[in-house]
Amino acid sequence: MTTEREMKKSSSESPPLSFSSLPYDVILNCLARVSRIHYPTLSLVSKDLRSLITSTELDTTRSNIGKTESFSYVCLDINKNSPNPSWFTLSPNPKQHLKFQPITSFPYAHPKSSTVCSFGSEIYLIGGFINETRSNRVFILDCRCHQWRRLPEMRLSRVNAAADVIDGNLYVIGGSESNNIEDWGEVYDLKTQTWKPLLPRALDHTNHMRVVQGSLVMSGKVYDMDGLELELKKNLLLVEIKMNMLCLISVSHGNLIWRDPDEGSKWRNVKLIWRDQNKNLESPYSYFRNRRVFVTNSGGGRRSVMLWWKTSVYVRRGGWEIPKTAISCAEVSFERRSLRELGGFVEWCKNVFLLEGWDSDPDFFLHSAFVTH
Repeated sequence: MTTEREMKKSSSESPPLSFSSLPYDVILNCLARVSRIHYPTLSLVSKDLRSLITSTELDTTRSNIGKTESFSYVCLDINKNSPNPSWFTLSPNPKQHLKFQPITSFPYAHPKSSTVCSFGSEIYLIGGFINETRSNRVFILDCRCHQWRRLPEMRLSRVNAAADVIDGNLYVIGGSESNNIEDWGEVYDLKTQTWKPLLPRALDHTNHMRVVQGSLVMSGKVYDMDGLELELKKNLLLVEIKMNMLCLISVSHGNLIWRDPDEGSKWRNVKLIWRDQNKNLESPYSYFRNRRVFVTNSGGGRRSVMLWWKTSVYVRRGGWEIPKTAISCAEVSFERRSLRELGGFVEWCKNVFLLEGWDSDPDFFLHSAFVTH
């Protein structure tokens, strides 16, 4: 039985402080110092915390104290028992953290031949085929909380369209079945949330789009232009080596190759070396030669690329060697050494994900995006 003295002692004790009871500015500054890789988990704690995590105030605070981070996101077709591919994010410091982190699954049927681009903390998934039918849907992945939402539908259904966010507007070009010049492209105003037609002459006013000898470049991807028709050149990127110095980067037979954007320039092999020469004496090419390699843009102002490939490995478990399939990744930055030589520095090379058994299907890589926030 509780005595009167014990009751008085209990009533005089202050209740424990909770995180939410702190002043708003204190909470904001605390969260700003936490890596964004933990935000999706923290957003599940409460609606108030999720609202704060997705707020512009937190973005501004992180920027003011120099805590912005960059993340790579990829979409991989690695589960043959599921119709939907899987999305992953790579940690902001892949030199230390080796593995992918899976994120929220796409809540709808995945559109084949869709287009992905990114801006700020958001990734856009545009058009594509759904059940053999062209789609005009556009989805956004909010990378702060890993939640998907839908944008208003495009005016036309589009497949393998070119897309980029320029001056606060989402440009989507090509990929429709229409031959009308008014349907060549469209622009989504992120503020008014409306779509408007985009005519070819509007390219004159979008200096962020670079045309390379009859090709259109958007989000670093290269599209051949034949009149109003666009064709995506797979595994071909436009990379800015340094200010106003551009190179085309591709992969051929396990070799990283490059050439100047000028028409008629010759393709040459990139001379790859390890950034840390004392760490590995083997040639970087020995890791992925004779394999199907995918090349994607990285961060840093698109002055580096990331290479992706599959490798068959054995993992020792309880005295047994278990066959696995490793998805490997390497980041390569560039240095122009002469008119005819481009050096490539391998910053890091890791196995970032392991699959059960041996998977020989080389076409596993679907999309990539890079966000900084």
